[in-house]
Amino acid sequence: MNTYTISETQNVNSTREGTVIQAKNLTSAKRAANKAQYFQGTVLKVEQNGRLIAYKEDGVWTNV
Repeated sequence: MNTYTISETQNVNSTREGTVIQAKNLTSAKRAANKAQYFQGTVLKVEQNGRLIAYKEDGVWTNV
């Protein structure tokens, strides 16, 4: 299991304290982020070890 931090922000450059989760891989972390999304039109970010590895903006996931 890998440790990921997921957060929901206003835009890609915003910062906010995230939620730490355990997931098998990045795909599983993205699924967890999708389920945890509360507002429409926000950006979901997935980080690992403090480094942004993927974000979802306008309904499309982008791997960094």
